[in-house]
Amino acid sequence: MNHLNSNTKQQKAENHVLTCSKKLYNYKSALLILCLLVSSALFSQEKPIRIGVKLGLPNVIGGNIEYVTPLLNKRLAVTIDYSSLSGSSAEDDAGGSFTYFAGGLNYYFLKEGKGLYGNLGYGSFNGNATFTDVDSEVGTQTNGVSKVAISYKSVNLMIGAKLGGLFYFRPEIGFALPGFPDDIVENVTFPDGSTETQSFSSNEDVPGIIRSGFIFNIGIGFAF
Repeated sequence: MNHLNSNTKQQKAENHVLTCSKKLYNYKSALLILCLLVSSALFSQEKPIRIGVKLGLPNVIGGNIEYVTPLLNKRLAVTIDYSSLSGSSAEDDAGGSFTYFAGGLNYYFLKEGKGLYGNLGYGSFNGNATFTDVDSEVGTQTNGVSKVAISYKSVNLMIGAKLGGLFYFRPEIGFALPGFPDDIVENVTFPDGSTETQSFSSNEDVPGIIRSGFIFNIGIGFAF
């Protein structure tokens, strides 16, 4: 009798363990399925933060950041470009530097934060340059040093495309309105301490592709 009771208790214990194991297996399976669904949803969404580098005009080379907002069904993004470069000649005191900032909005036409988009933005260019061996336009002084400052603001209109996922490629083309200033003023200082203000036309000394306000960029980066 005692032996029978012992077998019955053992059988109940085994059944209880088996039942618990089945429940635990079901919980794990449900949790695994839930994780797979969440992961699939996350990876199917376009990553909203993009950080990259752009090369082209007028920024030459600089950084770019973009954030795809939830607005307009995740098709409206905020974007910022920034460049800062400087250089000088090893033979004389000639050199120059510039900074370029642009901020605006990208609207994606076909997909959420991906594919073809239009850009409306604001651009700000500030540059300065130093030239040597400048001659006077009104006197006999020579070997002057010229200081040139160039600054302009613009409204930027562009068409671009964001191609790829985690790693992306981004071409852009457009125009800055208005373009490069027509007349540029330079202040010249001569060895005897005298100064002179001169000016020149960008139509003659600045390449047409820059003067026109043409914008062209190729960007690469990562999305998060």
